[in-house]
Amino acid sequence: MYEINRSLAIIKPKQQFLDWLTGVLDPVPEGMTLDELRRDATAILIPEFDDEESALQFVYSNYDELFERELEDWVGDERTWPSARTLKLFKEWFDIEIHSMVTDMVEDDFANMHASSLSLH
Repeated sequence: MYEINRSLAIIKPKQQFLDWLTGVLDPVPEGMTLDELRRDATAILIPEFDDEESALQFVYSNYDELFERELEDWVGDERTWPSARTLKLFKEWFDIEIHSMVTDMVEDDFANMHASSLSLH
């Protein structure tokens, strides 16, 4: 078990995202609720930051790619996506949670690669 020198951002959908999603999916998966979407939200590793505001600014500076990934995870047809995918809309559709400590409890090739790369520095 070791700490990863990264922070974690969790992208949690809001009601506006669910409203869009249920408007374009046909059929809408049975039992799809906001609680369910938020419970299994996207988690991304981001650079380590000293404060939450800096971490949020990093996420917001990459909102366009993150926004597209969230849309694509659910709907592949880009014609149904909102055409004006602005930072304002991203903030209206998603909450961002920042977690400053990430610990890897799995010993595998990734862990071994990470450990060996750390010893080179």
